[in-house]
Amino acid sequence: MNASPSPIALASLIGAGFFLACAPPDEPSRAHWTDVTDSTEVRLIRESESLCEDCITLEQVLVMGDTIGEGYLRAAFHLVRDSVGNYWFGQYEAVKVFDAEGNFVGEVGRAGEGPLEWENAMPVLADREGRVHVFDAGNGRHSIVGPDFALIEDESIPAYFNAVRPLGDGERWVLNMQHPAPDAGDLPLHILQGAQVTSSFGGTIVLANDRSASTQFHRIITTDAAHRTFSSPVYRRYEVEVWSETGRRITGFIDPAFNDPPRDPEAPESSDNPPSSTIRALRVDSDDRLWVLSWQLREDWLDMMEERRGPDGRVRLEMKSGLETIDRFDGQIDIIDLNTATVLARTRMEGVVVVDFLGDDALWVGEFSGPGYLRAGIWEIGFNP
Repeated sequence: MNASPSPIALASLIGAGFFLACAPPDEPSRAHWTDVTDSTEVRLIRESESLCEDCITLEQVLVMGDTIGEGYLRAAFHLVRDSVGNYWFGQYEAVKVFDAEGNFVGEVGRAGEGPLEWENAMPVLADREGRVHVFDAGNGRHSIVGPDFALIEDESIPAYFNAVRPLGDGERWVLNMQHPAPDAGDLPLHILQGAQVTSSFGGTIVLANDRSASTQFHRIITTDAAHRTFSSPVYRRYEVEVWSETGRRITGFIDPAFNDPPRDPEAPESSDNPPSSTIRALRVDSDDRLWVLSWQLREDWLDMMEERRGPDGRVRLEMKSGLETIDRFDGQIDIIDLNTATVLARTRMEGVVVVDFLGDDALWVGEFSGPGYLRAGIWEIGFNP
């Protein structure tokens, strides 16, 4: 189990990181990021001098979700694609399935606490046998569902987690949740094997203390083929830490310019206190490159706002009629070389609400057209440096 470095050690490390970032080009390179022995190391993310803005290819190949009827998507934050190309969308109390052409196929489950009854259904993995692993954060359960929509197995697990990712072949999982860890207080990341949490870790490098416990423990997570876990805070900061499968911290990556200066969450939004850009998803490819999806605040966001007086008499900035809060953001993809901590490529997706990666060659986005109307777009992605 790991604990957070002390503030004094952290300050020294960050200072050292800035020194390294500004060091002469002929300085000997550091150890490969996977061979680091100093578990408190911090690497600053910088843009490559040859940053490519047209190397990431994007092509929308499918849009699914009906406006009415059985194929209506009320919400969709968890999606997997199975071995025959079907798409499984978590819909709180059920999972809706669409075929490879985007046609609605059927619905799995209903509200409740029994078998195939869910409170917050989260499809996480479609395994090699064609089974879909659905986690339920509300009921605290891991269900395995066959391609015929029949329940294969149920297992009780801790409830109220934020995210879950497979660690290897799906026999173990990484959970993000606030959960007591013996001798280490509360930590945000936990290895789940069967129904048991076998280890807890995730003491993090913190540049500025969060004011809310809920945001302190909420992480974006992904895992790679070497069973490493990559985690980042969801809100306000661009800090990616890497952990071994035993919970040992390997290294960390920080972009200090992200949301600089940071937003004061207790003060109203204004030109001097703008909304925060946020990290939305992480993926590590076979060449040890980190792909980062984020929502980036648009430069013209203030043009979408107007002053309104609330019931308490205070005047606040609110979205203009007909606009949604998400309209203030563009989707962005960064590709980072982990060994040099440099951004190799970047692309901005204007007006596109990126949600998550879908395997190694696709991502999916939310397409909103008014409150309560959601369709999901599938985009093929590639990298041609």
